[in-house]
Formats: sequence, structure tokens, C-alpha cells
Amino acid sequence: MSIIKQNSTPLKVEDWGLTDYQLAFDRQAEMVQARVSGKGADTLVFVEHPNTVTLGRRATQADLHYPEKIFSARGITVQKINRGGLATAHEPGQLVVYPIIQLKKRDLRWFANQFLNVVISLLADYNVVGYLKDGEPGVWVEGQKICSFGIALKKWVSSHGIALNLNNSLESFALIVPCGRPNEVVTSLSRELDHTVNMVEAKKRFIAHFCTAFDYQKNEMQKKT
Repeated sequence: MSIIKQNSTPLKVEDWGLTDYQLAFDRQAEMVQARVSGKGADTLVFVEHPNTVTLGRRATQADLHYPEKIFSARGITVQKINRGGLATAHEPGQLVVYPIIQLKKRDLRWFANQFLNVVISLLADYNVVGYLKDGEPGVWVEGQKICSFGIALKKWVSSHGIALNLNNSLESFALIVPCGRPNEVVTSLSRELDHTVNMVEAKKRFIAHFCTAFDYQKNEMQKKT
């Protein structure tokens, strides 16, 4: 584990690699509880998930184009979770980032904007212009959604986060109503660039922008199995 310091508060940065969604969900819950109890530390988690569709607190079966058994037959897990938002999809090759941190500034809108602007800064590194939409969580590129956003808070400790489409196929998105928008078109950074993105490099760049946005010192992340 790497340790980064913001003033006197350490931040751990972990890379979980390709991890089953339920396992990652359980790990997050344990980390949140530890952070709330004062025993844990702020942690920035990078992870990829096998094909999974997640349904937020407001999602219903109407957010799926097909019965769940169809998803299962295609090797896609459907998971109901405690974050805000509706339906989104996770696929290998997608950059998922979970900040398990205690918000020192108790302003959810500020935190969301700072976090999403980290994504915009990362896209800018690849000469891709990302932008936000008022009242809609995520990041868009030329009218197409490239990043989903949804978090949960427990006593001002955050969990869940962003799912940025880097090299994933985007096939699962055709099976759902992305974030409640039937006409939403999704894209990926590799599609915008017309070539595969180096995931390791993207993670390093994300860390740098995150540290700038939230006033942390730069450091390398460590693998966790």
C-alpha cells in the first residue's frame, strides 16, 4: 500500500485489478465502516469489474431492456446497490475509481464537481474535451456519455465513484437504459482516439489529477489481491 499525506491525513492508493463486483462491494463496506469508526484511512481504489450491470437506489426493472435471465445467459451479473442513480454497466477495460474518504468539506456538490473535473483533466491529457451537464451526473464528449458517476455517503464517508469507459466494449450498455436516459449514446476514450489506451498510464495520470484537485501529494499506487 502506498501512503500519501494531505496535511496530516494519509491517503492509501490501491489497485484491485479485475475484481468481482460483489467482492469489491463488500470490501468497500468494510472500509467505510472502518473509516467511520476512526480505525481506517482515506483510500483511493482502482478496479475493473467483470461484465456487471448495477442498479442504483432509484432503478427498477424498467431500466433493463430484457429480463434478468437474459443477462445471466450472456454472462452479465445484475446487481442492486446502495449508490445514487439508476442503471449503468461495468465491463473489463473500464476504469472504475472508488474514493473511500471522509469529506472534510461537507459539500456533496463540491466533492462531485471536483471529482468529475479530475476525469475532465484526464481526458484533456489525451486531447479529448469532456464536459459536465447541469443536474446530470457524469462526463460527456461531443454529446456522448463517457463516464458514469454515483456515490453513497455514510456519515460523510464516501464510497462508489466513477466508471470511465477506456477500452471496454460498451456492448452491455445496449441492454440497459443508461442512467435513465433511453436515447443516451455512450462512448469510450479508445473509441474517441481510435486506439487502445494504456490503462497503467491512465491510472497514473488520474492519481496526479486527483492529488491536485484534493491537495494530496503524488505517489505510486500498489497492487492488492
